[in-house]
Amino acid sequence: MKTLKFICILIVLFITTTNAQITKRNWLVGGNAYFNSSTIENTNPDGSSGSVSGSGLYINPVIGFFIIDKFAVGLSGNFGLSIPEQGSNVTSYGVGPFARYYFLKPEKTINILSQVGYYYGTSSSDTRFNNFNFKVGPVIYFNSSVGLELTIDYSITNNSSQFSENKIKAFNVGFGLQIHLEK
Repeated sequence: MKTLKFICILIVLFITTTNAQITKRNWLVGGNAYFNSSTIENTNPDGSSGSVSGSGLYINPVIGFFIIDKFAVGLSGNFGLSIPEQGSNVTSYGVGPFARYYFLKPEKTINILSQVGYYYGTSSSDTRFNNFNFKVGPVIYFNSSVGLELTIDYSITNNSSQFSENKIKAFNVGFGLQIHLEK
């Protein structure tokens, strides 16, 4: 019984002392990783079309700056591995801006984030891509600086090469670890 009381006291102290640094002039540094399942709709130069399903694993390093309380803008990288059901695996990399908003007060232990982003990049198959994405999910803060994100996002990627053009629509499930640095 004493152990249970001790654990309850520690949890209450942890919750009441956590205060995320999502306020103006603070930095956001970290990254996300996610797995996706996608459908690729191909359009070939001869007018024929088709679709291919696949999956992928992606890592996104992030650096951002809070321009006002709860609102950050920044740059994110994109390193990925796409695994189609048919054909060869494709590696890709890109970079682009993002804007992120936290819905709850900064002193909350759990917060909700939403993010809109864009990437421009290239892949091992000599393909250029434009990716628009939107993500949403909870952030669980371990202390005032470190938060674990669990997100669901939707992305639309337009690929083009000399041989074909395609559009990839994907739902992604991801997680991330962000460090909030004080001003």
